[in-house]
Amino acid sequence: MKTAEIRSTFLEFFHEKGHTIVPSATLV
Repeated sequence: MKTAEIRSTFLEFFHEKGHTIVPSATLV
């Protein structure tokens, strides 16, 4: 997967969980 795809999936996951989306968040 491309970094952009991973980031998109990551943000969508947290969005669905009701968390605040922080674009500058570090992927751990």
